[in-house]
Amino acid sequence: MQSIILITLVLCLCASAVAASFDWATANSSVWLAAGAYCETNTYMTRTYKGYSSGFVPYYVIDDKTYDVQGYIGTMPSQSAIYVIFRGSTSIQDWVNNLDAVLTDYPRCSGCEVHKGFYKAQQGVIGAVTGYVQTLKSKYPSYTVIVTGHSLGAAMATLTAIDLKASGMTPLRMFNFGSPRVGNDEFAAWASTDLTDRNRITHYKDMVPHVPMHERFTHISGEWYEDEDTSVKGCTGYEDPTCSYQWSITNIDDHMNYLTLYMGCDAVSNA
Repeated sequence: MQSIILITLVLCLCASAVAASFDWATANSSVWLAAGAYCETNTYMTRTYKGYSSGFVPYYVIDDKTYDVQGYIGTMPSQSAIYVIFRGSTSIQDWVNNLDAVLTDYPRCSGCEVHKGFYKAQQGVIGAVTGYVQTLKSKYPSYTVIVTGHSLGAAMATLTAIDLKASGMTPLRMFNFGSPRVGNDEFAAWASTDLTDRNRITHYKDMVPHVPMHERFTHISGEWYEDEDTSVKGCTGYEDPTCSYQWSITNIDDHMNYLTLYMGCDAVSNA
């Protein structure tokens, strides 16, 4: 009996330590910047960054018409950080309904495959993005690179974080919100080792983390699950059955709300 009590106490203390380690400051800045990516691209350089994105200084715009990839890159001097932010799809329902779940070989690891559409889109901009980040890193060598995005932008953030790290951009952190699954089992295992500071945040019954189907795709680890009451807990493994994976009935509304913020331009512009 005493052993059971001791084990329970240790588990509770470990769970509390995990919960306490969630980086609210960076997560809040990241989610506000990710929501700001839904603003028109021609406003990225001139708009006023408010709330938890206050103090952000934009330097570069990501705007690829071929693959419809948008976002921006800049610095947050108060955090000594360079942020790379990707926009999610502007038509969430259409994107979910028409998801092309085709796997393609991923060259960075043996046996790895990733979503072909995500990979093609990300590869279409990675050259320019890497160049922009290298320019800022040469100006601010001590700054941490933080890559973030929501929805489709979260998938872009995952692949981009890996490439930026491979190009020598360290230290590097990733915070994404409502990400779909990006690759197969082998990719999930490899990326979870390669990206040592990864924060994959999911919200309650958000449907997008459930696609593409788990039979062929697997999430990377590093999930932080935000419950209905906005409390956040650390999850284990790749598909923790006590976190977002517990839900079989999901909805779009939960996809558009993260850390009490609605993921759209109006929310961060009218704050």
